Amino acid sequence: MKQLREYIKKELKSLKEGKMIKMSLPNDAKITLLGRLKLKKNHINGIQAIKSINPSYRIYLNNNQSFTISDIGNGFGFGLVNIFDKEYDILDQKQLPLALDALNDLQTKPIIKSTGDEEGGGDVGGDTGGETEEPAEEPAEEPAT
Repeated sequence: MKQLREYIKKELKSLKEGKMIKMSLPNDAKITLLGRLKLKKNHINGIQAIKSINPSYRIYLNNNQSFTISDIGNGFGFGLVNIFDKEYDILDQKQLPLALDALNDLQTKPIIKSTGDEEGGGDVGGDTGGETEEPAEEPAEEPAT
């Protein structure tokens, strides 16, 4: 019985985390990724379908970063790319270089992790915390005196 409970807990945990379902990517999306965005297959760590009105996919890169591609609709195919919360219409020749630059930044620039911020902030916060502790001690001493 204990093994069954552990198995159920394990399955529930994996369902909550959202397993990636392997499915074939439409040819339009493949052309967008490998052709227009000039990605190689070894740059991509995984692909996940997004529930939305227009077909959309989240592309996970090897450096744990991700971006989305979406179908514009009206038969134009996958031409809308969302990188760093900014949308690029890569079918527009003026926005394609901007999207490629943003994708390059996504792949190459280091992203500071939130745990790194907390640790780094702890060091800086420790310095400022010492400064704030000193004035906090002075008023505490004044009423006591």
